[in-house]
Amino acid sequence: MVRLSFIATFVIAIILTQTAIGREKLSNDLPVLIFADEINYDDELGTVIAKGKVEITQGKRTLLANTVSYNQKTDTVSASGNIILHEPSGQVIFAEFVELTEELKNGIIDRIQILLEDKSRFAANSAVRRDGNKIQMYRALYSPCDLCEKEPEKPPLWQLKAERIDHSQKDREIRYKDVFLEMWGFPIAYAPYLSHPDPTVDRKSGFLAPSFGTSSDVGAFIRLPYFITMGDERDATITPIYTKDEGLVLSGNYRQRLVNGKVAISGSIAEAQRNEGDPDNSTIKNDRVRGHITIDGEYHLDDTWRSSFDTMMASDRTYLRKFNFFKLNPNTLRSNVMVEGFRQRNYIAANAYWFQDLRTGTTEDQPVVAPIIDFNHMGEADRFGGRWQLDGNFRALFRDNGTDSQRVSITPGYAIGRTWNTGLVTNAAATVQSDGYWLRDIVKSDGTKDNAFEGRLLPRLAIDARLPFARVSAGLKQVIEPIAIGILAPNGSNSSNIPDEEGTVFELDDTNLLSINRFAGLDSVDSGSRIIYGAKFGLYGPNSGNITGFVGQSYRLSKDRDLTSSKLLETDFTDYVGRIDIKPNEYTDILYRFKFAESNFSNKSSSIGFSFGPTAFKLNGEYLFFEEGSTTVNTEGREELVTSFSSQINQYWSASIGTHRDLTKDGGSLRHSLRARYSDECFTFESVAIRSFTRDADIQPESQILFRLIFKNLGQVESNAG
Repeated sequence: MVRLSFIATFVIAIILTQTAIGREKLSNDLPVLIFADEINYDDELGTVIAKGKVEITQGKRTLLANTVSYNQKTDTVSASGNIILHEPSGQVIFAEFVELTEELKNGIIDRIQILLEDKSRFAANSAVRRDGNKIQMYRALYSPCDLCEKEPEKPPLWQLKAERIDHSQKDREIRYKDVFLEMWGFPIAYAPYLSHPDPTVDRKSGFLAPSFGTSSDVGAFIRLPYFITMGDERDATITPIYTKDEGLVLSGNYRQRLVNGKVAISGSIAEAQRNEGDPDNSTIKNDRVRGHITIDGEYHLDDTWRSSFDTMMASDRTYLRKFNFFKLNPNTLRSNVMVEGFRQRNYIAANAYWFQDLRTGTTEDQPVVAPIIDFNHMGEADRFGGRWQLDGNFRALFRDNGTDSQRVSITPGYAIGRTWNTGLVTNAAATVQSDGYWLRDIVKSDGTKDNAFEGRLLPRLAIDARLPFARVSAGLKQVIEPIAIGILAPNGSNSSNIPDEEGTVFELDDTNLLSINRFAGLDSVDSGSRIIYGAKFGLYGPNSGNITGFVGQSYRLSKDRDLTSSKLLETDFTDYVGRIDIKPNEYTDILYRFKFAESNFSNKSSSIGFSFGPTAFKLNGEYLFFEEGSTTVNTEGREELVTSFSSQINQYWSASIGTHRDLTKDGGSLRHSLRARYSDECFTFESVAIRSFTRDADIQPESQILFRLIFKNLGQVESNAG
């Protein structure tokens, strides 16, 4: 039995080491179970042979073969006939013959096949093992694709077929020589040499899959990224981009994981043409250095404090869009550095912000906000259930040209809520907002500049009452919740000398009607006394279908002509605002939001978002309408429609088509797109056609055709043309 255990242990080790994928070492301490029709030992020849349905099990490994033998004199271990090794990892190895010599360091294997954990396959006519950690497979192939169940002899969707595949367990690398990429059995690409890390490697330096194509902005281009590992915590990618019309662009990124945080840096640089000024009459600047940089990260100082930073800068307005470095091209780049702390019911944060405006035709000086400090404290509940609270804020804002300001704001308050036996829910809150502004370089009506101090004190008392009703009838649950809010506050708290740096855009809608302060930030305050009333409603079916909604309005007890941030709130009665969300089943969802004029119920603004159908036939879209003057920045009105149709045609194919149109009088198409995608267990193909009508300096309307090929475990190839 000792000799048989020796044979079993060595044979399992032989097959395992040939796979070049095994990670678990065999333990000689585990018991070995051997089943065979016949076991013979020849003391004179020094051989042990197990024949007939041989099954050797040690731990979670099982070896099946027709014959297993060990020759002590020649130090040769062999197995033959329908060899199958089941690994604990899920791998299955097949072979017809294995013979190992010289302490298992060298040997041969015939007709080896390996089924990996992810169902990928290796197969070779023969293989040679050398030096104990290298294996060479001849006339070999690799594929992660499933074989056809009805015709398994047919070639898979794609495979790599090579004259020789070398695998080094020490280097953990697989090398191909004279390799063809075949699809449906037809060769489509050839390489004299190809290498990639074996599946035990998570990260390794080397070239990544290139991408190439053409664009009307930069002409033909090719990207060739090179990935660099710098230990387990750091890596970098350097990507030269050669463009026909704009020359060489060099981009890269660096990432590092810290003990208590992380940091990432990315950027690019190019010497390229730049168009400046009016898009219809731009000035061409040749050989300009252009580029961008982004730095972001976070660091946890301890259990209370953490910091983060996110900075973005570009050389000019159109660079990021021209070279497609950001998937979503913003109008403004915002940079931020922040430190914040949490402890019990206290919170404090210190931020610094600066901005870069990328919009066409804007000349406004962007401010630097540093620092802006927020503090919030919530007290313990008293015997009545109420809580004291304190909010504080300090902000310093600077401009090269314009008004500088420093603000201090302190708002103590007390809030209490109660649910009564009748079902009535009430909440009451009393606050006193005190603000002080130090202003410098205020531009007066005569054009001169002055410095000033502005202060204000705004006490508020708000009482909120809600009484929900519910009933069930004919299997439907009906809910209606009337809401009434009364707010007492003095008028005249918005001085014209206080610049509104935070709430320059305001629209009254269902999301802010019930708020005590309907403006964003602290610069503009919703002063004056008013009553808010409305109702929420819902109808819920037995099978998850529902219809919910809200409608409301507010009434101002006295006009407040100091509401300089928005004339939309100066009238006694505001417009009616609300929403209706209809979800009768999992295939239908309609969200309608509206604002009707108080005087005649005319439509002042509305949006309709909709989704119809299952994944096999799905229609999505959104309609937007804003009447002229319905928001503080909407002087011309807006009407747009975004729609898309998508279909999961079958298990593998999907397609979609979409359009974005400006429906105003002088509008038109903004963007059209068409996409088709195929994806199975080993291969993905995606093609996208885009027509964009954007025009800005050196950005012109263009058509693009992009495609992407992804070969599982090998990477991807991307291309575009337009």
